Amino acid sequence: MTTQNNFAPGPPGFFPVGKYSKIFKNDPMELFMRINNDFGSIASFSIFGIRVTSITNPVDVKYVLQENSSNYTKSITYNELKHILGQGLLTSEGSFWKRQRRISQPAFKKSMIEGFAIIVLEEIDKVLKSYENKSITDISDDMMKITFTVVGKALFQKDLGERAEIIGKALETSLELVQDRIQTLLKFPLTFPTPTNTKLNQAIHTMKSMVDELILERRKSGGGQGDLMDFLMFTKDEETGETMTDSQIRDEVLTFLLAGHETTSNALSWTFYLLSLHPDIRNKVREEVYPVMRTGLGYSSLEHLPYTRNVIQEAMRLFPPIWIIERSPIKDDIIGGYKVPKGSIVSVCINSIHKDKDYWINPEGFDPERFNAENSAGRHGFSYLPFGGGPRICIGNHFAMMEATLILASIVHHYDLNLTSLAKVTRNPVITLRPKNGIEMSLHKV
Repeated sequence: MTTQNNFAPGPPGFFPVGKYSKIFKNDPMELFMRINNDFGSIASFSIFGIRVTSITNPVDVKYVLQENSSNYTKSITYNELKHILGQGLLTSEGSFWKRQRRISQPAFKKSMIEGFAIIVLEEIDKVLKSYENKSITDISDDMMKITFTVVGKALFQKDLGERAEIIGKALETSLELVQDRIQTLLKFPLTFPTPTNTKLNQAIHTMKSMVDELILERRKSGGGQGDLMDFLMFTKDEETGETMTDSQIRDEVLTFLLAGHETTSNALSWTFYLLSLHPDIRNKVREEVYPVMRTGLGYSSLEHLPYTRNVIQEAMRLFPPIWIIERSPIKDDIIGGYKVPKGSIVSVCINSIHKDKDYWINPEGFDPERFNAENSAGRHGFSYLPFGGGPRICIGNHFAMMEATLILASIVHHYDLNLTSLAKVTRNPVITLRPKNGIEMSLHKV
């Protein structure tokens, strides 16, 4: 029986103990799945005094992310990301976020994405050429590099050369150290000069100053490049007539650099991993791609690659690039009949939703056919959330699917990638769902 005066059921105490404490240390993603399996689609527990409510019912998820989204902000976890991203779209809130979203949205219209497809194809050719002299590769590293280069060129319409490498390394260092801070319960403020804080502050300073230089160069040139930077710099808010300040532009550039490559690269890495375990599905992708490649791969090819797209969607179901979304209620709320106090954390564990037997047949199986139009009919819109949901759904979701589809189609057409005998693939769920030690694969020309 539910009651609006009680928390949802869950493990008692100040912290999940017993079997849950070991799971939390080794795999927090598994912790949420286990607790919801044990206590139901809405479960509640405490982590060192912080009340956490984990929800997996799509009806409840839609309520939090869409229907009552005005009562929710990002959780305290996202405060750590603000060290890197400032007040970008991923971390900002309220009216300021709405303004930034309005200004940024035109940069992701169809005509722009068509232009970005040309960049993707150019970079795919470079990856394929690099494979000619290799027999083994880390596909995770390859996907990180190509997606970072693509989003960099989409932003600045040019090869940044050494600056791209410097920004990329600084961003990578910052993300790794911020992920460590998220997992650390007791942490020093960044103003305290510990070795780790010093390293993080240096990395943040490096990438921010480098992006500031690029913004200044664009101001001096006057724009006209037709890239994302032009849209961020010169688009006026339709309600206020304002444009972004340089610091606001910098925050959005860093947000696009991080979100625009991290999630897509992870999605592709896990897709290649799954295809190596299911060569029959890989062959079906190749069969679909073959006639498309004969006429030339491009943006217009996407409508002829439905199965390839389904494969990526299924990979993101099994390995969601963003495995959890957290919100914090501004005012006390009721979810599923249970009390959710203001300032607490509501966790939407996407991984758990994507593996729920109530919404997915054989949820642990790799079956791209489940995303056919016929099989998708009637599926709750909030039972599949690779890009989030509600008003804060990822602004670059169409960009990401275009990029991932073209990259997968091209590489599968030319190569079989198989796990090596030494590959030890494990998942690393922190902010995103990365393979912990990369994915080493052998290359076989077809």
